[in-house]
Amino acid sequence: MKISVNVEAELPADSANYEVLAEGVQKAAAVEGLTCEIGLRRGGGSKVIIDALVATNQHLTKPHIAIDPYGNIAYQETDQRTLKLDYTNDMRDECLMNMYLYCRARKVHFCFWNMEDTEFFKRFADGVPIYNESKRVINTYSFVHFDGPHAIAPVQVEIAFFHERTKPGAIFVFDDVNNYDHGAIDRTLKSMGWDLYRTSERKWAYSRK
Repeated sequence: MKISVNVEAELPADSANYEVLAEGVQKAAAVEGLTCEIGLRRGGGSKVIIDALVATNQHLTKPHIAIDPYGNIAYQETDQRTLKLDYTNDMRDECLMNMYLYCRARKVHFCFWNMEDTEFFKRFADGVPIYNESKRVINTYSFVHFDGPHAIAPVQVEIAFFHERTKPGAIFVFDDVNNYDHGAIDRTLKSMGWDLYRTSERKWAYSRK
């Protein structure tokens, strides 16, 4: 029996300005390293990243990774508010089922890490092992979408980790910039050699000098 799966409908987006992601992946085409999304949720952001990788033939050399704990744990939505949303393990299972089908059809190497960003940083500080005919340990990132905690302190921790693992031309995109004092993040990035090149209602994008 042949089963038809509508993958497109099962990777919905829950934010806005996703064109900023696609543009950022394209701008980082010549930069070595993984693409990464912190906060997979329902998969809509990673779908846009994956589509952009395929459109620019980067999927032939660049794996895409995503990091998200799910588990319906407390989530820092803003600097002032921590709450539980609907990021359950059921959401994880539904998303991953469709994500891997979507990537398989497009020949994209996708890896998911079911953990908090801080746990990922501790365990993969020396790089991410990628297995495809041979083993590669990759410790550079060409593009990162920051869509996990939306508060200054955890975002600063994320920046510190990824900054050390990027090269000139790498792209950072931050989601939900109105949920916290992104001005503080903007000042930090500029002091570290990142240029703000694109703003939108929900997402701001930076390129490393």
